[in-house]
Amino acid sequence: MKTATFTVRIQIEEDQDINPLYLSEELQASINSMYSYVDSETGERSANLDNRILGYKFKYDSFVPFIAKEEY
Repeated sequence: MKTATFTVRIQIEEDQDINPLYLSEELQASINSMYSYVDSETGERSANLDNRILGYKFKYDSFVPFIAKEEY
């Protein structure tokens, strides 16, 4: 079994918020669909339950961009 960390920077309007729980649920749904299989006896689709989101860390970016006013 291996684990991975996926980092993404999201840009949104000032008056909007990000719901990290919703994003985790959507990512879990995507993982389930990528790694699912069809049971040969029942024909039902099942997800590999070992592939799952274990948690998330969320904070708004405090990075201050630098834009040069002139050549140095």
